[in-house]
Formats: sequence, C-alpha cells, structure tokens
Amino acid sequence: MTSVKTSAASALLPALLILAAFAITGCGDDDDASEGSPTIAATDAAYLEALAPALQAVNAQLDGLDELRTDAFDDGPDAAAADAYGLAYETFASDRLAAIEALTPEEDLTDEHAALVSAAGDGVLLAQELRTELGKSPPASDAEFLDLFGRLDGATIGGRYHDACTALQSSATSGGLSIDLQCLL
Repeated sequence: MTSVKTSAASALLPALLILAAFAITGCGDDDDASEGSPTIAATDAAYLEALAPALQAVNAQLDGLDELRTDAFDDGPDAAAADAYGLAYETFASDRLAAIEALTPEEDLTDEHAALVSAAGDGVLLAQELRTELGKSPPASDAEFLDLFGRLDGATIGGRYHDACTALQSSATSGGLSIDLQCLL
C-alpha cells in the first residue's frame, strides 16, 4: 500500500515542480539582471533547507503507520490493534508539529510557516480525536476506518496541511532551491 502511495507521489512531484518552474519563469521580467540566480532570502533558504530533512525524517513513520492500519482494520474489530494504530498516528502528528515548530523563518515565509504550523496543530487534534473514537468502537474494516476519518474532517485537515506545505515547496522551487518537502505524503 505504501509503495503505491510513494510511487504515485514520486511520479507526480517532478511534474508539479516542472509546472511550477514553468509558470514562474513565464512571469519573469526579461530585463531582470538576477535571472538564473536564487531569488530567495538566505535566511528563508536556510529555513527551507532545514525543514526538508526534518519533514522527511518524520514522514519515515508513514510506512509503519500503514502496516499498523492494515493490522488494525483488515480483519474485523481489534481494540488492541486499533489503539496501537491510534497511538502511532498521534505520535506521528505530534512529531511532525514539533519538527515544524522547531524552525522559524526570518524573512518572507512567516505566513506560510504559520499556516503549516496551524495545519499540523489541527492534525494533532485530529489524531487525538481519532484515538479517542478508536478506543470507543474500533472499525471492523478499512472502509469503516475511512468513514470515521472523514467524519472527523481528516481529509480537510490533510488538505490544509498539503496546501501549506505546497506553498513552501513552491517558494523553494521558485527561489532556486532543490529540496523536497514531501508534501504529497
């Protein structure tokens, strides 16, 4: 399951980055003397270059989450397996928020950073609510789990995180940085 998500994300990311780069270069001024050089402040570049490995390290937990989810929701209700998944998901969400909050941009990316912190914080609240619900009545199937995740507004919160992360990725790409924030995960 993870390899399909990772493969899809890996396949889409280069195309999105090429489209973003094409759109950005199409909007430039031909008389710009700084053409070809990075257009991002050094402090923001340092922030983005620190954010990428921090998010990648946290995202390494996703493989284990997929395995726990399969164990918990593929063979009927399993309270212990559901709790193990809920705890792991909550840990992932908390670790992601901590990794993001540990960094602070000093220049033009403060709004984008604040949006990422807000979305990641809502992800922690979602994880806590999910764990509580899993403790009350574990789903008997992955479809029931996805229904619960949807009722808790998981897709909306995930979308907000993706949008905030993608805004930072676009800033990095347009600034000439070759980094991967893994926003598609």
